Amino acid sequence: MAFRDVLNIEVAAGNGGDGSMSFHRAKYMEKGGPDGGHGGRGGSIILRAIEGVESLERLVGRRKFKAPNGAYGEGRLRQGGDGEDVFIDVPVGTTAFDETTGKVIADLVRVGQEKVIARGGFGGRGNSTFVSSTRQAPRFAELGTPGQKRRVRLELRLIADVGLVGYPNAGKSSLLAALSRANPAIADYPFTTLSPILGVVDRVDANGTPVDERFTLADIPGIIEGASEGKGLGLEFLRHISRTRLLVYVLDVTRNPVEELRQLQGELRAYDPTLLDQVSLIALNKVELTDEDLAAMVVDELAEFGLPVVQVSAKGGEGLPELREAIFQMLPDRELWAQNNALEIESDTVREEPLRIEFRIDPAARGVGIINDGQPERVWAVHGGGFEERIVRFSRFMDEAAEYLGNVFKRQGLYNALKRAGAREGDTVEIGTFRFEYFDDEQQR
Repeated sequence: MAFRDVLNIEVAAGNGGDGSMSFHRAKYMEKGGPDGGHGGRGGSIILRAIEGVESLERLVGRRKFKAPNGAYGEGRLRQGGDGEDVFIDVPVGTTAFDETTGKVIADLVRVGQEKVIARGGFGGRGNSTFVSSTRQAPRFAELGTPGQKRRVRLELRLIADVGLVGYPNAGKSSLLAALSRANPAIADYPFTTLSPILGVVDRVDANGTPVDERFTLADIPGIIEGASEGKGLGLEFLRHISRTRLLVYVLDVTRNPVEELRQLQGELRAYDPTLLDQVSLIALNKVELTDEDLAAMVVDELAEFGLPVVQVSAKGGEGLPELREAIFQMLPDRELWAQNNALEIESDTVREEPLRIEFRIDPAARGVGIINDGQPERVWAVHGGGFEERIVRFSRFMDEAAEYLGNVFKRQGLYNALKRAGAREGDTVEIGTFRFEYFDDEQQR
């Protein structure tokens, strides 16, 4: 299966079911009371991190996901069923971005972790809810709200403790195979590794017996100059480095290791400057191909980078125990590292738009219930504060629900806000497509 670490999808949660406008009917009861039930909640779209998936390829062929709507409410106070949630299984290490805002909406780093990326709509309330001492037979109900829709970019960022970073043919695959139980393809030509490969490295005691301590090691595909600009394979896999707690720069002692390290760090800096802040060390590889004096001279030259250097031979095994132990000694604490490197996730809380009231003069009256005496209309357009959203939920029963909505708006302080803005008796108030006449409640007393 091909490795894919980026995928764009479209998700649409289910709409909430409408509440029922119903009255009880019985053989010997001519006028029964309101008994409309509530609508069900729409299904949500949920990302779920699972084991055993090494890329996003399994999702290819399906780019759109739609959750079922909630069922409508019914008479006899029967509530509509909720829409079933839709789960999208992705590999551990998947991050989801909202394509419109660019914000992170999910970051799954543990098996079984779940995150709602499109929330289902709320069900509407049936007319039985709106009974009061002065409203015995409400002939209106509340409509369900639409489910959330969004375009999502999924990025797989490999979860590993340690990342091997280096240019092609520096010996990363051989080093991974020598240190761990992984068995990557190894050959004497660049770009042998086309996908990140994970291995597990156990700590051993003085007798070579494994102890209960280990780390995961990732062979990141070879970076080439210009990788941060999209050249070669580097850009496709640079993102995986950001998940590692420690970086091992693998340098070939027979090439120009000082210049290679300078270029490697330049590519990391161009992609994400914070990568240079990660705990790092240098594995100077292929020392079996040079003499000790030359290797020692190279180590001295690498001192300018301020990183520990371990001379190793992935082929001959020289220095591997020292490299393994150095990594165990330098690895940052997992929990502390996770706290310091947690991504900022977009909040699930719906922030209500602040109330805005705008004044204008219309040349002629329009809408229902507005009396025009030939004079230009004074119109107060209301935005935010949740009023437009509430109006929409009663759009099918606007005439019947007008009194109820007026009382709600009064309790929520809309009339007082209009009065402070300068509204006068008889002015028109406009909320979305709904218009009504303003009256000063104080003057009515």
